[in-house]
Amino acid sequence: MGEGELSLLILAAGKGKRMRSAQPKALHELCGRPILEYILEAVAPLEAARTVVVIGHQGERVRERFASRGLIFVEQKEQLGTGHAVLQARSALEDKGGEILILPGDLPLLQTELLKRFLSFHRAHGGRLSLLTMELGDPHGYGRIVRGHDGAVLRIVEDRDASEAERRIREVNSGVYLVRNEELFWEALTELEATNAQGEYYLPDIISFYHRRGEPIRALLARESEPLLGINSKAELAQAEAILRRRKLAEVLAAGATVVAPETVIIEPAASVARDARIGPGSFIGGGSRIGEGTVIENSRVVGFEVGAGCRIEWSIISKGERRG
Repeated sequence: MGEGELSLLILAAGKGKRMRSAQPKALHELCGRPILEYILEAVAPLEAARTVVVIGHQGERVRERFASRGLIFVEQKEQLGTGHAVLQARSALEDKGGEILILPGDLPLLQTELLKRFLSFHRAHGGRLSLLTMELGDPHGYGRIVRGHDGAVLRIVEDRDASEAERRIREVNSGVYLVRNEELFWEALTELEATNAQGEYYLPDIISFYHRRGEPIRALLARESEPLLGINSKAELAQAEAILRRRKLAEVLAAGATVVAPETVIIEPAASVARDARIGPGSFIGGGSRIGEGTVIENSRVVGFEVGAGCRIEWSIISKGERRG
């Protein structure tokens, strides 16, 4: 494989205990599509040579749902932390060279533009390990980024281990990493120790290994935190879905459609609405639907159908089976 190739590694093995659900977190849906689908959509333009997905809890369901996508699945049989999860992909990635972009499997708001900026940042400073970070008004629960005078990352301090001064740091770890795919990285993983209360091997702990080898670690602070917000509960799932709906509404309005009483209208991300279409109160436009130019839809549900130009639909349900993004 040629030098400089990009591999993707998505960590989707977690049980998601706070979701309080029997369903794997990666398959929880927002606007009709599973969380993992949004991540795959965001990374597709990066044209990676391969995408490895670490599965664990009910992993066969994830494998079955995405069986046709050309993904490489590896299993984390025991939930022993993010560092341990990454190590499960060693046989699939170790000899490929290039770089590995590591992503948590619960970032449905991720955007391609941010990932492209992160790749450019990493390559510009020529480092072996880079982090993508964000600032939060309330960083409780997140690992804080401690930087040195030169801006390099010194360490990531978990919330429960942070001092009072460190807890005031608003820059936090997003869980997105970019590493050079070389022996140094795999060696760092094998030297992780589960010395924390949870008995887990944490990926952020590789930072100290790189420091001991004299390798500077850089972090790109995202301009906005929204694309990096993870899903750990049903409340956060609902918040993320509201953000996706808001994004889609802005897109539809910018394209020249009219939406009346938008607080009562739902347009899913995979739907399309042409200019001069009018979507009235109480309407739902589901994934796979295409609404033609000048069409009026009032108090209706349209799922999976193409509605031609100049049509009018009122008080109707037009559904083509199960919703799919």
